[in-house]
Amino acid sequence: MVQREFKIGDIVEVTHYTQGHYAPGARDELGSEALVRRIVGRHYRIMGFDRYGHIELHPTSHDWIWIGAEDLKLARARKKGKD
Repeated sequence: MVQREFKIGDIVEVTHYTQGHYAPGARDELGSEALVRRIVGRHYRIMGFDRYGHIELHPTSHDWIWIGAEDLKLARARKKGKD
């Protein structure tokens, strides 16, 4: 398991896309791969962790994903009063 440097509430940037692994003959019918590719370079708040150390993100109001810490970095905090 990856050592946690993140905590719930941290803002992270998705830096990399690691392709999922499927059983032979299985397909990604839900579009999970496309969703993860779309969020690379964007910032999200950490919503939780699963028991394997994957990090829970909610990229849309109706989607959530679990992603490895190796595909994330802490986003730089914005200074108050700056847009």
